[in-house]
Amino acid sequence: MIGPSVWIEVDLASLARNVRAFRRGLRHAGSAIMAIIKDDAYGLGMPAVARRLWREGVRAYGVASAQEALALRGVLPRATILVLGCVHPSALPGLVRARVRLTLSSPEDVRQAARAARHGRAIAHLKIDTGMGRLGVWHEDCDALFAAVRAAAGRIEVEGIYTHLSHADAADERPTTVQLWRYRRALARAACWGLKPKLLHAANSAGSLRFAALRLDVVRPGLVLHGIDPMGRGLSREYRPVATWKTRVASIKSVGPGRTLSYGGTHRVRRATRIAALPVGYSHGYRVAWSNKASVLIGGRRCPVVGRVTMDQILVDVGHLKAVRRWQEVVLLGRQGRERIGAEELARWAGTIPYEVQCGLSARIPRIYKNIR
Repeated sequence: MIGPSVWIEVDLASLARNVRAFRRGLRHAGSAIMAIIKDDAYGLGMPAVARRLWREGVRAYGVASAQEALALRGVLPRATILVLGCVHPSALPGLVRARVRLTLSSPEDVRQAARAARHGRAIAHLKIDTGMGRLGVWHEDCDALFAAVRAAAGRIEVEGIYTHLSHADAADERPTTVQLWRYRRALARAACWGLKPKLLHAANSAGSLRFAALRLDVVRPGLVLHGIDPMGRGLSREYRPVATWKTRVASIKSVGPGRTLSYGGTHRVRRATRIAALPVGYSHGYRVAWSNKASVLIGGRRCPVVGRVTMDQILVDVGHLKAVRRWQEVVLLGRQGRERIGAEELARWAGTIPYEVQCGLSARIPRIYKNIR
């Protein structure tokens, strides 16, 4: 029986391999891994990914929201879980009871967490903004955050202090060097206020791979664990892509020269060929920006996408293939034979980043897990 027309295979053995490769790359830095599995593990399914990471010895996890944190607590009761984003005050008591770590970015955050911890203690990581301009107290103003923590003594346990890098994937290393300097200054101020956090962390995937000085108590890899280079250049052979996105050939027709294809007629056929329709489109996350640029793999060979990507279908030229049949398997992202189309390549075709490619895969696509045991 033929399965779905569009699906994503998630190879958990490759995920495990990538964790081991990443650990080797730390070069005995002694850093613990906090796996970032926000946004449903970058679209691959948080429960299955988290369970496999736990089997590989990963004990700490970063998520985006209170809802993700509580869902993960149900999957991994003993894990250390940090919410990286802001939390509405109404969600704080439940997180405190579940011993979920909170990110506190301002004195107001500290006061709200203290109120939520009337009958217990909130475990917190303080965030210092050293140049990202997003969450966190500005590094110049960190004394106000530390003063609020002192005022809430007994209700707030500061487990960690961290920052986030804005230029870790950039060729110019100077902004990252400046951020590290600002972070260290903030830590010196924290010590003046009597704060002695157990966990210091700053490095995301790119920061962990590139900057030895940022491999502190904890590193926060995300996309690299999926076998995708956050810098868009491709990883070493130690890593294996975790996700393979597939579809099938839905129809094949002969097309003569001069005909135009899809909306707007953006592709004109130059010579007689065969065109295959595939049942995938932008509603699945196959971006319009890939129109007339991308390729897919059929029979281990690249076939160009021709014409504009539509909501539920794309067209590919298969005239150069000796044989192609209806319902034949097609790879949109991943390896087939000796050829591979990576998220890094798809990102370049769309003028975006690999993160957006994988996170943009629609939840409507079934995820099929391989090598679960």
